[in-house]
Amino acid sequence: MINADQVLAELHAAFYDIPFENSDYQNRAFVLAAQHTPARGYRALGLRMFAKLRAVQELKYARERDAVFFDEKQAVIDDAFASVFDKRRAAIDIAEKRGQQAWQDKLLNDAIRELNCLYAEFQKYPRYTREQFELEEHVHFEQRLQAQIASGGNGSVESLQAMAALDNYQQLIEMAQHELSLPRNEQ
Repeated sequence: MINADQVLAELHAAFYDIPFENSDYQNRAFVLAAQHTPARGYRALGLRMFAKLRAVQELKYARERDAVFFDEKQAVIDDAFASVFDKRRAAIDIAEKRGQQAWQDKLLNDAIRELNCLYAEFQKYPRYTREQFELEEHVHFEQRLQAQIASGGNGSVESLQAMAALDNYQQLIEMAQHELSLPRNEQ
């Protein structure tokens, strides 16, 4: 018979470093390089980074709430006046919550890995002003619509084009830095 706890532990170990969100390649090819202008790549990068940072912060606060939860449940277990049933329920609650932490650790690992990748890309970009961003919008939408027409609305063709665009991605960033004469986003 299968021991669910052992299988779960094995799966957590096996998939800990496998991305359940975007892979580094996926971020570069489909989040950044698939954009039709550097400004849109910059925007997509910011949106993705903010989402990941929010997830990390939410987990931080969830862990702080969990610490209070564990203290409360342990207080019930340690209470000489608590019923044996309350103590058993508290022990089950603690075990259940601790069992969820491995999943949270995996998601945190994914978010941090993705943030490291995205931050490295962010440092390559110039800093855009709103006006500079808006200047590229016409080009972005024109190129995007032309790509959709050329692909016949076939998302697979557009995805293959995005993969091919990854080769030109660094050149786009360098062109943007030159055209805007802006410093890179470095610390």
